[in-house]
Amino acid sequence: MNNKSLLSWKINMVKQNPAKGVSVAVFILALSVFAGTTADNVLFVFISFIVLGIYVLPYYLPVTYTLTETSVIIKTGWMKKERNWSEFRRWEQSGNAVKLYTMKNRSRLDNYRAWLLRTGQRIDDVVTIVSEKIPS
Repeated sequence: MNNKSLLSWKINMVKQNPAKGVSVAVFILALSVFAGTTADNVLFVFISFIVLGIYVLPYYLPVTYTLTETSVIIKTGWMKKERNWSEFRRWEQSGNAVKLYTMKNRSRLDNYRAWLLRTGQRIDDVVTIVSEKIPS
């Protein structure tokens, strides 16, 4: 199988908007302290901070997108998702991102099944490759 990498790039959301990253961290810390004082238990502060921190961790970790001859790969920290180009039926450009859909026609499930490729400065390269792999 020819699985040559066509394009690979990294996006770090917190670097694009550091103010939002700081505000989310402060909000999680405040919510954790509130949970601990409401429950009158210091352990709840740590538990809620860990749970909420894990929930927003993908925002703070860099995401690596790789477009190959046969598939699309998204890596975030410990998680790796891969899908073949043949699974996607349509695509559309949305600002500095490309949405890949698994259904040919619009559906209510689009928000749950679609993949969002944040492109950053590489929007033209990504659109060129996606338009070749997923015909309209």
